[in-house]
Amino acid sequence: MFIDFHTHILPGIDDGARDVNMSLKMLSTLQKQGVGVVAVTPHLYWHRQPLSEFILNRQEALNVLLANQYEGMPIIVPGAEVYIEHGIRYEDVRPLCYADTNYILLELPYSNYQNWFLEEVYHLCLTRSVIPVFAHLDRYIDMYSENAMEEILDYQDAVIQINQEAILDGEHRNTVLKWIKEGRPVVFGSDCHDLKYRTSRELRLQAILKSKLGKDWLEDYEKFTLNLIGKSK
Repeated sequence: MFIDFHTHILPGIDDGARDVNMSLKMLSTLQKQGVGVVAVTPHLYWHRQPLSEFILNRQEALNVLLANQYEGMPIIVPGAEVYIEHGIRYEDVRPLCYADTNYILLELPYSNYQNWFLEEVYHLCLTRSVIPVFAHLDRYIDMYSENAMEEILDYQDAVIQINQEAILDGEHRNTVLKWIKEGRPVVFGSDCHDLKYRTSRELRLQAILKSKLGKDWLEDYEKFTLNLIGKSK
């Protein structure tokens, strides 16, 4: 069973699915690609929305989606894509973790790397006992310095989330494969927002990973991700 760790499928909550019909079509695409668990991770920007309001809106959107559940639909795991801002260390982010785990998807700023990014993460992890999953780290390869990337990759216990396109489109494939071969804990997500933009291509992703890393690695990856998100068999 494969997991999509990063999606914007919940209806009407952010810049993802505009309504439940689109949500269901996106889920159908994921299902056809062999995805059995879908993490729904709408954006949370602290300067735009209070946490309590976000939690309420997410639950309402989740209720609408689950009210239209169909046979064979992938398992839905609630989460959030949490933007790192000044002062995030003081927030109670536990409700934003993947389901009942202590893993939380964190989005680094799109700007020149600054030390306070990881300082906020450090204090957040220390006070809230969470483990960061750094969202689509492949996007920062050309933005952050090599030293900054190494600092993020070496962050204790952190998991690296990679968008499928990094492997499928090839530009940063070798870099990501290098991280994996170095033993970095990597998970994949489509980061899908609609029926065209970053739609899931899980089967193609698996084929490439199998050819580059081997069948055993792919089987171990499945076990690792299921354990991480609390869906082990």
